[in-house]
Amino acid sequence: MIGINFLPYRAHGQVRLEQRFYLLLAATSTASLALLLALGATLNEQTMLQRQLTQVLQTEHARLDQHIRQGKELREKIAALREQNRRLQALQQQRNDAVRLLAELARQMPRHVYLGAMTQEGKQLTLNGHAPSHRHIMQLLDTLRDPAGPFRHAELREARAAAPVNPIPAKQRHDFVITASHFPATHDAANMDQARQ
Repeated sequence: MIGINFLPYRAHGQVRLEQRFYLLLAATSTASLALLLALGATLNEQTMLQRQLTQVLQTEHARLDQHIRQGKELREKIAALREQNRRLQALQQQRNDAVRLLAELARQMPRHVYLGAMTQEGKQLTLNGHAPSHRHIMQLLDTLRDPAGPFRHAELREARAAAPVNPIPAKQRHDFVITASHFPATHDAANMDQARQ
């Protein structure tokens, strides 16, 4: 019987298996390393993109914050201008009311009755003047009490005979103080329009 020794073939096959294993291991390691490098590069690129996006968002956020602050300042300026405009209109209305009030007083003033002073506090008027007789003062009071006119609650506060200004010829003189309330111009205009109709 002839003996065949298979050990060299087995050793040779085992070496070939080991070579294949190491080649496969090297190929797998190389592929894994390439994959890891590709993933790392992709992650680095995405991280850079995220940073750029974050920076753009922060810049836009700061710009929008600045616009919001400017808008708030503009709203405050607009509110201040509206308030100033409202005050100017109120002053203009008061000035117009004073002119209308004086025109109405001049229109309603009886002959020979003279105003020396007029003071106004809110809607309350105080008229100081003089007339030749008490009858003239009562005419003024009746005129101021006219329901169609702009004055309300006219009252004679004081009436007294005073020394004549010019003794030659001697004329009687009566000083008076009358208080009355008046309505704003819009109300006065509406009352006057109703009275005229």
